[in-house]
Amino acid sequence: MEANVEVLEAESADGWESVVSGCFVPLRCAGFEPAFAGRMEHVALDDRLSVSLVTTCGTSAERTARLARRAEADDVHISLQRSSHGTVSADGRATSVRPGSVTIYATDRPYYLDYSWRDQQQHIVQVSRTSLGLPPRMLEAAMARLAVPGGASSSSARNLFSYVRELPDGPASSRVADVTRDLARVMIRSSFADGVVVPRTSGGLRHAVKEYLRQNATRPGLDMDQVARQHFVSRRRLYQAFEQAGQSPAAFLRAERLRVAARLLTDPRQAGRTVEQIGYAAGFEDPTTFTRAFRRAYGCAPREWRAAGGA
Repeated sequence: MEANVEVLEAESADGWESVVSGCFVPLRCAGFEPAFAGRMEHVALDDRLSVSLVTTCGTSAERTARLARRAEADDVHISLQRSSHGTVSADGRATSVRPGSVTIYATDRPYYLDYSWRDQQQHIVQVSRTSLGLPPRMLEAAMARLAVPGGASSSSARNLFSYVRELPDGPASSRVADVTRDLARVMIRSSFADGVVVPRTSGGLRHAVKEYLRQNATRPGLDMDQVARQHFVSRRRLYQAFEQAGQSPAAFLRAERLRVAARLLTDPRQAGRTVEQIGYAAGFEDPTTFTRAFRRAYGCAPREWRAAGGA
């Protein structure tokens, strides 16, 4: 998480309660380890959206009914459990979480977070429900089940949290906020849809396609017509989304394939493979194209890269 991040740390119960209440909503914290340490990396993207990375050695937090009644906003927390495990309780329901679990719950209602196990880390998107522009019934249904089906293994959740994990450098911009909100909206809507839900923003579409290309870079014969169809957009719309960032989807795919090839060339476990075989394994369809692209990107031929150990 890069963009204009505020880093806050605490080593006491009172200090941590102040940190989390200031970044999120007023909470009561308990269950501290004797040698407690907590760290909050927090960025407000606009007045209705923030992103945080929370790391603690274990604690619990409660949004009491009294505190919830005083809520001035209609925010939800969308939380990715990155390490350790715990329990999230809200509206009389509870769900256990482990690494990769994604939960969603309202901040204007009581909830309880049992993160008392050691080595906790959560990535949290706090966003106004109204600003998401989703049907109220869909949001209510999402909050009622607490856990997002599939968690981080679903492509839409992976797209959201991979984007906020690497927010662009510099001050938070309205474009970054729009993309984050767009990807959050897609994640919630996708959890109720049978087909693909497409981001509305160019930045959201571009990020979703990049993640798709990273996952499928080594597929032979993958072309941009297939990629466009997979995301239910025209080829023209696909290229427009990338042109706004000064690149093309085909160039991004080629760079991903070259990155895979560069890694395989220096992997001792691939010593029995020829350079040509590695080119094919990375998704290139012929050795000449592979060698020319590799030389342009890395300044040397694949064989030279391998001989030098990638230096």
